Amino acid sequence: MAWNQSSDDQDATTRRGAARSPKLGGWLRRWRQRWSANPGARSPYYAAAATAALALWLATGFYQVDDGERGVLQRFGAYAGLRGSGAGWHLPWPVETLTNVNLDHINSADVHSRMFTADAVLVTVAASIHYQYTDARAALFAVRESEAVVRALGEAAARELVGQHRIAELLGGAARTPLASAMRTALQQPLDGLGAGVRVVAIDLTDVQVPEAVLPSQRDLVQAGEERDKMAREAQGYAAEVLPAAQAAAQRQRLDAEGYKLQTIGTAEGDAARFDQLVVAYARAPEVTRTRMYIETMETILAHSRKLIIDGKGGNTFVLPPLDKPADAGVPRGGAGAAGGAAGGANAGRAATASSSELALPDERSRERGERR
Repeated sequence: MAWNQSSDDQDATTRRGAARSPKLGGWLRRWRQRWSANPGARSPYYAAAATAALALWLATGFYQVDDGERGVLQRFGAYAGLRGSGAGWHLPWPVETLTNVNLDHINSADVHSRMFTADAVLVTVAASIHYQYTDARAALFAVRESEAVVRALGEAAARELVGQHRIAELLGGAARTPLASAMRTALQQPLDGLGAGVRVVAIDLTDVQVPEAVLPSQRDLVQAGEERDKMAREAQGYAAEVLPAAQAAAQRQRLDAEGYKLQTIGTAEGDAARFDQLVVAYARAPEVTRTRMYIETMETILAHSRKLIIDGKGGNTFVLPPLDKPADAGVPRGGAGAAGGAAGGANAGRAATASSSELALPDERSRERGERR
C-alpha cells in the first residue's frame, strides 16, 4: 500500500543518516586528537588564517566611482581628498573611508504646509523642490542633512512669497509661475550663504487650495475685502471729482482776495494822496475849498437818491415824479385839475411851494458864492 511504502522510505533515510553520523563523529575525534597531540603543527594554520583575514581586510580598500560621481576620501573622519570616476584603492576601514556623491542626480524635497496670503486667507501650499549637488565636499561637511535644510529653507521662502500675493492670484494660476521662479531665487541665496554645495534646479507648485474647514469663513473674508476695495475705489473717484473743483474754487478765492487787496490798497493810497492835496488847497484858500467840498458832497449824495422836481410858479402846480421809479411817486401826472380833488391839489401845491422855496435857498447861496469867486 502507498502509506506503507512511504513509511518504509522514511525508515531507510533515518538508518542512512545514523550510519553517516558515526563516521563524521569519528573523523572529528581523530582530528582533535592529532591537534592536541602535536601543538607545533598549529602554526601553519594560524598563519594561514591571519593571512586570509589580512587579505580580506585589505580587499575592503578597493572602490569604484561611477561616472557623474565624486568620491570623498576621509582619513580617521577628516577630509583627505577627492577621487574621480574609476576604480582605486585606499587604506581600509577604520583608517580611511570613501563616500560617493552623485553630482548628476536630481534630488527632490517636498514641501507641504499651510500659509497666509496677502489678504489674510489661509491656504495649503504643496511644492516640490528639485536640486542637485555641485560640490561633493560641501555636500558632506557643510550641513548635516542637505535634504532637511533644503526643505526648511524652501518652506520659509514659500511663506514669505505667498504672503505677498492675494488668494485670487494664487488660485487663478496667473501668479504661480512667477512665484515659483521667485521661490527658486529666494531659496538659492541662503544655500549659497551656507556654502551647502547645492544648486536649486526648479520648483514646482503642485497644489494651492483653501482648507475645507475654513472655506466658508475665507469666502466671507474675500467678499468683505472685495467690498472694501469697491468702496475705496468709489471714494477715490469721488475725491478725484471733487478735489479739482475745490482747488479751483480755492484758487479763485485767493485771486479775488489778492485783487481786493490790491484794490483796497490802491484806493487807500489814492484817498491819502487826494487828502494831502486837499490839505494843501485848504491851507491856501479855506473858504473856496470848503464850498467845493460841500458841492462835491451834495453831488455825491443826490446822485444816489430819488429826486422830486416841483415847479411852483404860476397858477398851476406841476409835479414831475421820479423818472426812474414813476410808480413810487404816488402823485398824478397832470396839473391841478387832475383826479384827487381841489383840496388835495391845493395842499399838494402848498407843500410843493414850500419845498421849492426851501430847496431854492441853497441854490441861491451857491450862485452867490460862485459870483463872489
